[in-house]
Amino acid sequence: MQVQTINAEVRPDTGKQTAGRMRRQGKVPGVIYGKKVGNLPLAVPRKELERVLDREGGSALLKVIIGGQGQAREFTAMVREVQRHPIKGEIIHIDFHQISLDEEIRATVPIVLEGEARGVRNGGILQYGLREVEVEALPADLPETLTIDISDLDVGEHLSVADIKAPRGVKILTEPDAVIATIVSTRAVEAEEDAAPDGETQAAE
Repeated sequence: MQVQTINAEVRPDTGKQTAGRMRRQGKVPGVIYGKKVGNLPLAVPRKELERVLDREGGSALLKVIIGGQGQAREFTAMVREVQRHPIKGEIIHIDFHQISLDEEIRATVPIVLEGEARGVRNGGILQYGLREVEVEALPADLPETLTIDISDLDVGEHLSVADIKAPRGVKILTEPDAVIATIVSTRAVEAEEDAAPDGETQAAE
């Protein structure tokens, strides 16, 4: 996984007025915490942060460069939590977790389905299960995605977490029997759709 750079500045004040002023200036208030950095309030340029998150997602490996007071400091970190405005969707606060490159960490990695399933070519329908899994690895070994080939998947068959081939140094923590993808027949889907109104009626009664 490539390391992405985020520039930040120390927040001298953690009050609501200061946070609001920073947002109006195009900055996102946040905090970075960990063994070496402690608990340090900071602010990050919104456009820079959104660019990294849009491209790399929430599991990105980051180099946070903190300036603004004396000599700049650098910390390796990952995003722990992102808070967004409930209506506008803008990032309003972010938490970074400072990590060590020689200590294993846990992270969530997206699953990518590759190929066209045989069952789909034969008229079946692909139903998605899990879209991501939890893994444990050294930060440098964390994959950006985990790919699984569904080309041979036929109607009535499914793939589970156990079918993912993890890269060297990566341990998948999600339950191995959790379903990732299933191919169902169109008849089965139509039967479910036909049965739905009856089920809703019974629930209403």
